[in-house]
Amino acid sequence: MTRTAPFDVGALATAGLTALLWGLTGVFVRLLPSLPPLTLAALRLAIALVVLLPMLGLAPTMRRALGVVAKQASAYALASLLVGYYLLATAAFQLAPVAEVAVLLSTSPVFVLSFRRIRGEPVQRRQAAGAVLALSGVAIVVAPGWSPGAAPTAARLAGDGLAACAAALTAVYAMYFNALAQRGRAPDSVALSVLTLAVGVIAAGSAAALLEPQAAVGPWESKIALLLGLGVLCTAVPTIGFAVASRRLAAVVTACISLSIPIFAALFAQWLLGEALSMLFVPGLALALVGMAMIVVAGRQRSIA
Repeated sequence: MTRTAPFDVGALATAGLTALLWGLTGVFVRLLPSLPPLTLAALRLAIALVVLLPMLGLAPTMRRALGVVAKQASAYALASLLVGYYLLATAAFQLAPVAEVAVLLSTSPVFVLSFRRIRGEPVQRRQAAGAVLALSGVAIVVAPGWSPGAAPTAARLAGDGLAACAAALTAVYAMYFNALAQRGRAPDSVALSVLTLAVGVIAAGSAAALLEPQAAVGPWESKIALLLGLGVLCTAVPTIGFAVASRRLAAVVTACISLSIPIFAALFAQWLLGEALSMLFVPGLALALVGMAMIVVAGRQRSIA
């Protein structure tokens, strides 16, 4: 007999808000063009960390969880993967159109499927069909910028490549976290988020100090509001929101809501940045999202069979 979980409106609203705020990330990054990517990523993570740290004082259980996570080598590996994602995604948004980058960042299910196939694991027909649809949709989305009449610039090529690499990192993260969870060794998600921010601040801050020292005297002081928006609205709040939603919603629901991020990103980019969307963007996005949803749903069904 199949049991139906109660419909959690609050958790669903939290997941939707998380997707909405993550969809704003590219807009904030593009509105801060004077900051180099390492410096921008370090500031973003530092602001988010400052916002989340008071929670440790209010929640003793979280302090204990963070103490446990801080002693796990696997947690640092997971944190490093996410820090790499933050750095690559930030640079990608600075180089390529926001909507295009957002679609590429959402292709992690395709990478998960590819990595599993490389490892010799069987792939369901529905998942394979989903991968074909997703890749076809991505190709349609990026095609206008790669056409003979609009040859891609080096920056756009680099941005697309960085976005794809960022998606691959999230795929590795998801596979590793899932493997740990199956062995009962997965770290607490909220504590891991705090550790990730701390590792990111140290890594990105150190790299920025060495490679981007001129940023310290840049004009970023006049854009504090944008930095706060990026750090608080697009990082701290979604980090907690996604952790809460993941605990209270079915995994397939959380994953499918996450696939709505490119839609919000495209709408915000067109509305706030004036980025024109090609006539092929909507059908390409639809194909990509349907394909990735097929991969995710088929994978979840197999995991609970």
